[in-house]
Amino acid sequence: MLRTLFYVLSFCLFSFLCFSQEKKQSVNYEKEGYVKATVIHYKVDGCGFLLELADKEKTKLAPDKLADSFKINKLKVWLKYSPAKSQPMSTCMAGKPCEIIDVKKRK
Repeated sequence: MLRTLFYVLSFCLFSFLCFSQEKKQSVNYEKEGYVKATVIHYKVDGCGFLLELADKEKTKLAPDKLADSFKINKLKVWLKYSPAKSQPMSTCMAGKPCEIIDVKKRK
């Protein structure tokens, strides 16, 4: 009898611990103002890494700065940006200048 009670209580405790862990809530980046983009290594002199939006026109953006951890060709990201307030001096004519507000890796 005592053994059975021990097993039942152990099972209940184990079940409680397994199911009580908080589930990860996924963030809806689109609702937060992010857009889908892909980092591309643009091999034209002076361009380096650009961000290609996942829109119909495949708009290319030339970011003001991009962290080294995001400088990976074909890396899919969530991007929050604004157009550059002033036209920076650049030899890259392939992308529209932009200021990155935030960027996150996308799966």
